[in-house]
Amino acid sequence: MKTIVAISTPSGKGGIGIVRLSGDDALAIAKSVFTVKSFSIEPNYMYFGTFSGKDFSDNGYLVYFKAPRSFTGEDVVELQLHGGNRILEGAVEECIAKGATAADRGEFTKRAYLNGKLALADAEAVIDMINAESAAAVRAGFRQMQGYLAREVKHFEDMLLNLISALEASLDYPDEMEDEVLPSIPEVTEKVKENLSRLISSAREGRLVKSGVNVALIGETNVGKSSLLNRLVGCDRAIVTDIAGTTRDTIEAAIEHNGVKINFIDTAGIRQSDDMIEMAGVERSKVTAEGADVVINVVDSTKDEKPLYTSDEKTVFNVYNKCDLSKKDVKRQGNDFFVSAKYDKGVSLILDAIADICLSGETENGSTVTSARHLSALLRAKNSLQSVDISAPVDCILIDLKAALSALGEITGSSASEEVVDAIFKNFCVGK
Repeated sequence: MKTIVAISTPSGKGGIGIVRLSGDDALAIAKSVFTVKSFSIEPNYMYFGTFSGKDFSDNGYLVYFKAPRSFTGEDVVELQLHGGNRILEGAVEECIAKGATAADRGEFTKRAYLNGKLALADAEAVIDMINAESAAAVRAGFRQMQGYLAREVKHFEDMLLNLISALEASLDYPDEMEDEVLPSIPEVTEKVKENLSRLISSAREGRLVKSGVNVALIGETNVGKSSLLNRLVGCDRAIVTDIAGTTRDTIEAAIEHNGVKINFIDTAGIRQSDDMIEMAGVERSKVTAEGADVVINVVDSTKDEKPLYTSDEKTVFNVYNKCDLSKKDVKRQGNDFFVSAKYDKGVSLILDAIADICLSGETENGSTVTSARHLSALLRAKNSLQSVDISAPVDCILIDLKAALSALGEITGSSASEEVVDAIFKNFCVGK
């Protein structure tokens, strides 16, 4: 493949900017634009020198990574220059003039995948880490980039491949092998299905980690939802007045707490009204609650009120506000919280409980499914295995087993189509 070049640091001004080359001619091209005092350039050492371009020069550093011990598996050179757009763009232009080709989006990581340095799932984790908006999302991306998910799925592939190979052999030698192979089909398929179910069940947690927990605040008017929102996010995001019905539309705000991104949605107070705008806000409140991961029922603890929202399918917290007026103790009892938003008492208990929804299932070396593409492949693999009928002819059994194997291969990359691979790396930035 051609030697490629791109800027690998974000656009803008900074202390250091990096221009990366990858390919057989990476070192030769780097030497043609960057001069060092050393007679030879050894791998994995940093050399001080001078970049010489058409219009300017700059002092910086050169680092050489020799194939295959590099990110892409090819010869890689990084030029670390001063971080200005004109300097870095000029360095790329000079490298192109010396024979390099401008890199496409994600081409460095794509080459790492094609050269066997990363499984496809590992490569996808790179962009997840770059786009992560919370520490929990970074941790999940790092675990996937370390290969935990890919290795686990590869183990399932090997189990199915061994079974498929044995069944295909039994077609050629039915008298000798069929009685030995057929009894192992239920054992293998059930074990793989059990593990696939475990991974599939982690997808909800993975989505919450990756995108954040969506939390809707629901309640009647003047129970203190907006005051509570302001305390939860740590700023005056919502207007607070004594006038009932002040909040007429949803108000959104996001924070990170204990490494978890939490997306709060304050809704209009629910009551009967002749105001068309207010009633539209009430209807939107109900829709928001249905779409949230967590619903917080805000109740005025000074009144004999009951929470408005109940659900057996999602987490519901009942927050009894205004404990400063009702003289109730600030505390948590299960999913009931007694707080004072006005004086910021007990609010941290709510934040901890929301974050724990993600953190409780987090394991240092565990696999969590954070990609909709991976979830789809796992579901198709499980469905194919569920279709296996031990009483059917071997040819029919093989069709379902191979379909499951192919679906799993879309995660590791062993059966991913060129179109899928291209689509994945198009989501990357240039230079990564």
